[in-house]
Amino acid sequence: MSGAPFLALEGPDGAGKTTLAACVADSLAHLGVQHVDRRQVSTHSTYAATLMAPLARMLWHSGDSPDLSDSFWAHLQASWFTAHGEQVVAPALAAGPILVDGWYFKLASHLTGQGWSTAQIDYLFSRVRRPDHTILLDVEPEVLWDRKADQLRPAELGMHGSYTTLGRESFLDYQKRGLDRLRNMAAAGGWHVMKVPADEDLNTTAHRVTALIRRLVLTTTPSASGERL
Repeated sequence: MSGAPFLALEGPDGAGKTTLAACVADSLAHLGVQHVDRRQVSTHSTYAATLMAPLARMLWHSGDSPDLSDSFWAHLQASWFTAHGEQVVAPALAAGPILVDGWYFKLASHLTGQGWSTAQIDYLFSRVRRPDHTILLDVEPEVLWDRKADQLRPAELGMHGSYTTLGRESFLDYQKRGLDRLRNMAAAGGWHVMKVPADEDLNTTAHRVTALIRRLVLTTTPSASGERL
């Protein structure tokens, strides 16, 4: 399938992006939809995979510490998503539609709250491939706290914010600010916003997301297979 759409689930920490992306891909396998992990190194190039592997370890397997600034991590993320778009997303699209479990937008939403201007963020990620469609999972932070309070990392609690202590209050404030910015990005970018009620079970949410993505896959003519916008 040529010219297949590139779709991304986005949302705050704990919104269920990875679980839902896997469920959707399983349900829509007959349409060729693939779940592509945002942390996947290249399977297309041994050279790229060799360079991406230490990036992945630094970003997701090195623990959390305030010893390095958000500027360091932001530039690392920009490098990662540039490589991922070129070496993972682009080759996968040759086989059909792909759905990634998060893109760089959540990071961008937090950077705005850490003193970065929109112009600085746009420039930092200007060379990163953009999805044809982004679906925002709009889940209130209180729900997220109830889901995974005992699994949260310091970075998710607001380590790079201006909080004196990290815990429930810092998490709710940090994630609420980030979610508000994601909502603004969704409005400006024409994203699809899916409100997830507190009492909605995973199967129901997965069914709704699957129905939306099925419609998008069947009706979308991609912009040159993911132009940089």
